[in-house]
Formats: sequence, C-alpha cells, structure tokens
Amino acid sequence: MNTKQLIYFVKSAELGSIAAAARELEISQPSISQQISVLEHELKATLFSRDVRGVYLTESGEIFLAHARSVIRQLEQAQAELHQSISSPSGKVSIGFTQPICNILAVPLMTCLEREFPNIELSIYTGYSSDLIKMMKCGDIDLAVSSYDESDCKNINYELFFREKIYLLIGKNRFFEFDDLFVRKGAIRFSDLRHYEVMVTNRTDSLGYLIGQYEKETGFYLNKRQPHGQLMTTLRHVTEGHGMLITPSSSFFHLEKNDEVNAIDIVEPRLYRDVFLVSCRDKPVTNAMSKVIEKIRTITRQENENGHWRGSVV
Repeated sequence: MNTKQLIYFVKSAELGSIAAAARELEISQPSISQQISVLEHELKATLFSRDVRGVYLTESGEIFLAHARSVIRQLEQAQAELHQSISSPSGKVSIGFTQPICNILAVPLMTCLEREFPNIELSIYTGYSSDLIKMMKCGDIDLAVSSYDESDCKNINYELFFREKIYLLIGKNRFFEFDDLFVRKGAIRFSDLRHYEVMVTNRTDSLGYLIGQYEKETGFYLNKRQPHGQLMTTLRHVTEGHGMLITPSSSFFHLEKNDEVNAIDIVEPRLYRDVFLVSCRDKPVTNAMSKVIEKIRTITRQENENGHWRGSVV
C-alpha cells in the first residue's frame, strides 16, 4: 500500500468515476484501475462495485474511505509542518564560545536571530576551549566556536571557517617597563616577547596550547602568567596599565575604538589561530542549528570586513 494508491482511490470515490479521476489527476485510466486493483488485493476486500455509469463504494469501501482520507490529511499536515520548519525554523540551540569569540559574535548573533528567526531559542555558554569540548560530549551544548587544544577530539567534528590574527595587547598608560619602539612600530618579534611578562591562558585553552606550539617551534619560551579568569577583568587590568595580554582582536576591538589600548602585531613568526565550528559527529544537525551556523558565518564575514575581527575567512 502506498500514498499514490490512496489518492487514486479517494479521488475515484469522490467523483464516482475512475475516468473522471484520471482526467483530474492527469493520469491514464488504466494506471488508476491497476493501482486500485492492487490495493483491493492487498486489503483482501472489494472497495468498488462497477457498472457502465461509474464506480460505487462497497461497505468495505465506505469504511476504508474514512481511513484513507485521514492518512492523506496527516501526510499533507506533515508536509506543511516540514515546510514551515524549513521556512521558519524553531527549537532550542545551545552554543559555546570561547570568551573572545563570545565578545565578537554573541550580541550580533542574538540580535539577528531575534529579528529573522524568533522561534529559535538560543542559549550561550562561554569557557575555555577544553570546557566547551567537555560540555559537548556531555550533551550540554549543540555547537561550539573554538580552536584546537589538548582535548580528546574523538567523535568531535571541526569545520574550519576563520583564521584569526593574534596580538600583544597593551594599555595606553603603563606602570611597567616596555620599550615604546614596539608601540611605534606596531610590531614585536616573538623572540622579544620573552623579555616581558605576558598574560596568556594555559594549555587547557586553545590559545595557551597554540603559544606552547610556537614556543616549541621557535625555541623561545615566554615569561607567562595566567589572566584573571574572566576576560572583562583581564582587559580592565590591561587598560589600567598593569599588564600585557596575548589575544585576538575579537577580544578588544571595542577598546580599540575608544583608543584605550594598543594592539601590537606579533611577528617572526606571525601568530594566527584557526577557528572552527565544532559539533558532535553522532548528533543530527537540526534546521535551527543550520540557521545558527549560517548566521555565524555571515556575522564573521561582516566583523572581518569592518576590521573588528582581523584575520582571513576560510
């Protein structure tokens, strides 16, 4: 039994004629007759009595007609709801950001979804990259925007979409020794960084992991100390002149606009970090999740074009 047989049967019953049903459905009359015969064989019941004037429902046909109409209505409703889901996605989506990325993406993403997809309920979590992987494996978040660290990546999918530049961030006024030549040039060599104390996350976070990789490659090991937990607190520490931070532009673009900090390029080698859309391989991607991913890509391009998130879109 299939949908086509049900439609042919219902239409023939409503019109009282297989020929009339064939004309309306734009199907040959023998095709409809054959499908109805197959249906009667499968049901082991005669649905129509026939004469020269057309077809008439038998008692079995009357009973089956109500069920056939119900099945067709349910299928039409399912198609309508599916179309509605595609055109106006809904549902809950939980996403995790590292703190700098949350600073650049969270507000425009929430604003965009509220305007364009009000039926998507977005929950946002922040943490170190390793924290986000743990949350994903526990099912607490559906997606993450993060980078590689030392976490176990089994069953985790990483989709590269951005490569961000990494800077040395320093306040306009400072209460520690630092050569103003680097500020004037707007660049500092990685090897020169080792002469200063810099704040950078540890290896459980993707940025700390990245710096560790650069240290191994260059043979220059930095004088590092931990930031103050929350990004906002660390940035205040920097803007008030008490320390320097290695970080991407996503974390400080708003301070740069207000001329509160200097962003110094780190060169020889120039520091970059790959940013990924992270998901669990065995978790299906809903239409709502697809729309969130689509908007993250769009916002990333916009923030890159306006100079807030510096790097290159992949």
